[in-house]
Amino acid sequence: MDKDTINKLLKAGKVAAQVRREGAKKLSVVGTSYLEVMDYCEQRILQLGGEIAWAQYGVNDVAAHDCPTEETKETTKEGELVKVDIGVHLDGWIADNAMTVEVGSSQKYYDLIRASQNALKAAIKLVRPGCPLWQLGEAQYSEAEALGFTTVKNLCGHTLEQYKIHAGVSVPTFNNKDKTELHEGWQIAIEPFVTNGQGLIKEKGEAKVFMAKINAVGRSPYARRVAEFVKPRYGLPFTIRDLTRNLGIGPALLGLRELQKSGIVRAYPPLAEVSGGIVAQFEHSMIVNDKPVVYTRQEEEEW
Repeated sequence: MDKDTINKLLKAGKVAAQVRREGAKKLSVVGTSYLEVMDYCEQRILQLGGEIAWAQYGVNDVAAHDCPTEETKETTKEGELVKVDIGVHLDGWIADNAMTVEVGSSQKYYDLIRASQNALKAAIKLVRPGCPLWQLGEAQYSEAEALGFTTVKNLCGHTLEQYKIHAGVSVPTFNNKDKTELHEGWQIAIEPFVTNGQGLIKEKGEAKVFMAKINAVGRSPYARRVAEFVKPRYGLPFTIRDLTRNLGIGPALLGLRELQKSGIVRAYPPLAEVSGGIVAQFEHSMIVNDKPVVYTRQEEEEW
């Protein structure tokens, strides 16, 4: 990996970590608007010199892929467990990170939060060229189990490449016997989802997050407008909120529907724990080396 790419990752990581923490702090306060905070996170990424990859959240049993629409009125409630997932890129080089906070002061899920932190920390300690993926999974699962929880088995970490969030190799959250070894210079994101439920997720509710094929082209005027609007994303996620604010609700929905039917756009609905279990998540991105470069970790963070 060349020096210029590394510098872009380091800068993207610094921005992603700061926005993650700022967004999580805001959402830990009772009565905070989810829409306002996600808008804030996107604006803050740009203010700090990054490019928006995504700003998403998940509440309680929802592990990932949720975000507000223009009409979202929900605010945070005492005792909710909120995951904040922030992605920042520079020229397509991605920093992916997440953290979990409990709203208010009950600390009901203190151990669940700690289990996810411990799982991430234990896995990062093993990251080096030649480490088999199953060891990273076993480390995460063991830390979750130690505090009475389990990991979500069908959600995992992943390799990262330029403009690619999931670049072909999955990092498991349990020992799946995968003997694939880490390679020096790989970018990986490790993200233990830890739950008091069964440890599996399913799609839940309507999708608000989408991804389009690169250089997508629509047939109708509405579809062409949507395709042209998302073209600069180069395959990175976009939200229904992006479309309706810029194109109008009617044109956005009509164009999006056509692109989905033609297979040009794929929807990513929220992912929820199958038994209604509460889910915590912590995540860092890193470059694999003898001592990994964890480029989304702030100095004061122990996980």
